[in-house]
Amino acid sequence: MENKKTPYGANNLTEIPLQHYLELFRAADPAEMAERTGIMPEGNTFTLTVCGQEKKVTWPDFDNEGFRDKDKILFMRYLLEGKAAGTSDNFAAYSSLPNGELYNAKFTQRCINRLAGTFGTKPEAFRRGCEALGGKTVHSSGIAYEIEFMPGLNLRFILWEGDDEFPASAQILFSDNFAIAFSGEDRVVVCEYILGLMTMKAFA
Repeated sequence: MENKKTPYGANNLTEIPLQHYLELFRAADPAEMAERTGIMPEGNTFTLTVCGQEKKVTWPDFDNEGFRDKDKILFMRYLLEGKAAGTSDNFAAYSSLPNGELYNAKFTQRCINRLAGTFGTKPEAFRRGCEALGGKTVHSSGIAYEIEFMPGLNLRFILWEGDDEFPASAQILFSDNFAIAFSGEDRVVVCEYILGLMTMKAFA
């Protein structure tokens, strides 16, 4: 039987959406994206500040060597759909934000459980990872750090260590202006992005 080749690789769940959003990004108006997000391009280059690092992406092809395909989708969606969110000192659990209940099970599995499972018995690694991303300690009954994802958009990662009697647990809180900038589904991906960086830095 003849093998039929698809135009995509094995990870169609990423590659097909990536092509979709690339088409939308190429057709988008850079001036409109700049006005909505407050990120003003220089020529055809947008500079995103992510976890304290500048990430340059170009229009119309979203060229950036540092982003994986999944990351490209997240930040393209922000430029295509997000809005400048200002600042906020108020924090909320994921489930309390708009559409939070809809994706809360996914968020718990992919982010809360990942945080507790990765660092629950390795508090020093958690501290290293958070501090490498510019995290600042905040008052909490557990070990807690506040990390700025993008200007004005902050998350608090809280870890309670596990022991012989109780398993480790965790919580992640969002500054409530996240609901302006990112959809409920994208807020999950934001946390996965930060946790990936945090883990890499913690165990480097």
